[in-house]
Amino acid sequence: MSKLFALGAASVAVLAGSAFGQIVVPGAGPGVTETTLASGLNTVIRSVPRAYQAYYSAANFASLSAPTSVNGLQFRLALGENWRPAGYTGQTWPPSDLNLGSYEITLAEPSAGLVADGEYLSTTPTFASYLVNPVVVRSGALTIPANSFVANTDGTPNAWGPTIGFSVPYTIDPSKGLIVQIRLTGYAPSTVPNAFFASTSFSNGFYDAVSSTASNTAAAPNGFSSPMFINFVPTPGAAGVLALAGLVAARRRRA
Repeated sequence: MSKLFALGAASVAVLAGSAFGQIVVPGAGPGVTETTLASGLNTVIRSVPRAYQAYYSAANFASLSAPTSVNGLQFRLALGENWRPAGYTGQTWPPSDLNLGSYEITLAEPSAGLVADGEYLSTTPTFASYLVNPVVVRSGALTIPANSFVANTDGTPNAWGPTIGFSVPYTIDPSKGLIVQIRLTGYAPSTVPNAFFASTSFSNGFYDAVSSTASNTAAAPNGFSSPMFINFVPTPGAAGVLALAGLVAARRRRA
């Protein structure tokens, strides 16, 4: 069972490996597997300030039959680290509790221009220009307990890490796609950073990302980035909707 990191929020039970308890993106595009896209990125949990934004088109939410409420997200360690030799399997992380003074997550629908382009074409527009109906789903401090991201030693995909909970649930509309924006101040104490599972690059019409290394409050990105693989945790009750949709689909296939 994952721990929920929203201040004052109740715990949410997540069934590990359950298709009904997971909404994973990217969920579409060419070669979307952990073996072919086993890159690593540490922008979203870093010891220095960062601003990050990722775009996931509606094609990534084909498993959802209706708008679905989520109240947390999870990352997991990459199979390797993009600055390590090939075959490096990583290690359980972090070695001690890490404290971030501010960790803000905003979810939004993508702008019409971004949908039409299918990718971030430049770093000139502001982060805000891509957001439609943005919702700040969490803000404030974040503590990441020691050893909460577990790395397997056999080279198989790592389990999802602890849930970063939302103080405000968000409803994903599968017909519109999603933008995930994260602004963080960095963690202390300083430790060796680790890489989290991300795609090796963008896929036009499916997923893309940009970021700023200048500060967590930067108005615009200053570089392109790799889209994170994210598991969204359904709000209690929403998981039942997902399960029901799956059962209906299965019955239709049998019919």
